[in-house]
Amino acid sequence: MAARERQKVQYGDLREYLELLQKAGLLKRITAPVDLKFEIGAICARALERKGPGLLFENITGYEGKPLVSNIIYSVEQLAVAFNTVADIDEIYAIIVEGHRNRLSSITLETGPCKETVRYGGDIDLYEIPTPWWHELDGGQYIGTSSGIVTRDPDTGILNMGTYRCMIVDPKTLTSSGQIYGHIKKYEVKGLPTPVAVVMGMDPLLTLASGSPVPPDAHGRMEYEAAGAWRGSPTELVKCETSDLLVPAHAEVIIEGEVLPGTRMPEGPHGEAGGFYGQRLDAYPIQVKCITHRRNPIAYGIICLLDEDYPRWLFRSGAFEARIKKESGLRSIRSAYFPELGGRNWGGVIIAADIKDPAEAGKIIAEAWKIVPDRWVIVVDDDCDIRNWNDVMWRVVTNVRHGRDLYPGKAVRNGEKTGPVRGGRNPMADIDNDIPDPTGIDATFRFKFDNLPPVNKVGKELMAKVAARWKELGLP
Repeated sequence: MAARERQKVQYGDLREYLELLQKAGLLKRITAPVDLKFEIGAICARALERKGPGLLFENITGYEGKPLVSNIIYSVEQLAVAFNTVADIDEIYAIIVEGHRNRLSSITLETGPCKETVRYGGDIDLYEIPTPWWHELDGGQYIGTSSGIVTRDPDTGILNMGTYRCMIVDPKTLTSSGQIYGHIKKYEVKGLPTPVAVVMGMDPLLTLASGSPVPPDAHGRMEYEAAGAWRGSPTELVKCETSDLLVPAHAEVIIEGEVLPGTRMPEGPHGEAGGFYGQRLDAYPIQVKCITHRRNPIAYGIICLLDEDYPRWLFRSGAFEARIKKESGLRSIRSAYFPELGGRNWGGVIIAADIKDPAEAGKIIAEAWKIVPDRWVIVVDDDCDIRNWNDVMWRVVTNVRHGRDLYPGKAVRNGEKTGPVRGGRNPMADIDNDIPDPTGIDATFRFKFDNLPPVNKVGKELMAKVAARWKELGLP
């Protein structure tokens, strides 16, 4: 399905999306009083474990009339609403991959709902925004867990938006970490402060784009334009009040600020999606200059756990598949999958391919390492269900031989082959501040047996036909 053929989604902002979720029974309004300190985080964690609905907290102690929403884009049913499609992972995945290939240019407006209220100077107070202590060992209130952090490359002019954690330091200061360091270094070389905008309460597709890898296309189009393709309509942007950064016009809150040259400070710890608490000793302090927001803004945040309010595996997989097909030119690659478990610097990717010669799996592993040099890579035949660990591991334990099918790799540390992990993200940093070396695994069957019998499993077309009748058959 090409991006230009996408049927436009049925909402224009976060608020309208929440209305659709509620109508579908996928959102629960919590009217009982709840506390920001740990309780909201624990409620969100338990709700994720129990595969419950999205949560809209309407009675936060000390923040009456200031709601906060969470757990709204983690389930297949919620994603179906977000993408305006059926509740089928393969359908959603196809839209994601196509949106990476055919992005839709954004448009800039004179103003938008995010500017209904504008605050400067003494009117700025980050603590007025309901921000939880998400985890029991967190070092503070993390206002940035689902927000988009916008910066501009001073050399190319390309805008980037990424989701990186942000902790409140005081009423007018917050910290950030993550890959904005690349832009900050460029500004610091010029002796200039780095303009930053933290965007809170975006529509779900912008939130998903912000948290996934979206490299620029040939026209320099990035997260805003990928989200536009998924949405079926251009992302509407407005210019910030204090910089030339462009931000989503329909967001709930925009925090505008700057990182002064050479300034760093410690922040954390913070519970991470990789399963450990992480701390940054060199985070970037953002001095807030302006806050704009909608009337009665809705805060949106997530608790970061192994299970979280974000289908990270789905978007990593879609972005990686589109990229490796384009950059490698290997037409044999059919699909790719990043399993849910594993942190940003660990874990692996599974690649299904129509293997044509004995050396092809090794070529695919080499091409994958050009993109994700620190990842384990498992290559399987294209009849494998790469999202089914039983299917994948059956192939690994059945036919992988040490001297024939394992490819040793070398982790990249700080852009080199040796050195510490940037920011000390490794949980064993005090003992061994290294990323484990990855391994490539050729778990394909073809060309390894003289008489390979057929794999005993239901065919994909027949399984899809049965799945389409599932509700008709009255099955859960």
